Amino acid sequence: MHNDYTYKDRKMMKWMPFNALLEQGDYINGLLRGRQHKEMPTLSIDQQEELNYKLETAFIFQSEIIVTYFDAQDFKQAQGLITKTDMMNKIIFINDTAVYAQKITNIEIL
Repeated sequence: MHNDYTYKDRKMMKWMPFNALLEQGDYINGLLRGRQHKEMPTLSIDQQEELNYKLETAFIFQSEIIVTYFDAQDFKQAQGLITKTDMMNKIIFINDTAVYAQKITNIEIL
């Protein structure tokens, strides 16, 4: 018996069914990124006044604070002392971190 079978590679054709899975993966990743997209909460006047009071108190008494702020569609925190303020641009420096006052969502005095 003589076997004349020779394998013929189908090259990229054999991977075509998986192309749909890759496109679906891109779609799912897009959905997950959209789900992780966060919005900055809108603070009431009372909440803004409370944050302002805490900032003034921490600055006057040189108290260590933890500031939660919104940056790049996510919440971040900075901990330390208020080392400098830029009233013109409304920026507060906590150690070496610059935080825009309008982006602050919570302040905890330690």
